[in-house]
Amino acid sequence: MSEDGRKYTDPELEKFLKENKEMMERLFRENKEMMDRFFREEKERIRDAFDEEIKRAEAFSGEKKDKAKDAAQEVYNAFTDPEVQRHFLAMGMEFMMGMNALISAMPFPEQMKDMAKKAEEARKSTSENFSKAGADRGKGMKPAPPEKINVEPAPKKSQSKAKKSSADRDDS
Repeated sequence: MSEDGRKYTDPELEKFLKENKEMMERLFRENKEMMDRFFREEKERIRDAFDEEIKRAEAFSGEKKDKAKDAAQEVYNAFTDPEVQRHFLAMGMEFMMGMNALISAMPFPEQMKDMAKKAEEARKSTSENFSKAGADRGKGMKPAPPEKINVEPAPKKSQSKAKKSSADRDDS
């Protein structure tokens, strides 16, 4: 179309198009086939690259997961080492003895000092039992199985009782 909106026709161009119609259709068809093939090849190349990156990411993730498991196992083994456990237990006992000595040395009421003495007796008893258990284990004796303790929660106050007790506090 021309600038003024009228249709412009060139007789030579029309003649050329009519004479070469088959050749132009073939060129357009070949161009379209070439572009389709190009897009298919590119799509396949991109898909292969993406799949390769996914495989690399999974391998990397697997390596990091294995390293994390190994590190966690090393930490667990360190904390569960019997020698470490023995030192932690001794540290706890020493702490208890230090607190007992501190309470005995400070100006607390006799009731507090009596409680500290009872704690010291409990510590000594625990230490003796622990030592005895270690000696018995060396003789092939099995330790006593853990004792099951059932703990039941205290009953909840009903809503009306709770409101009533808060109203009692407000009155006073």
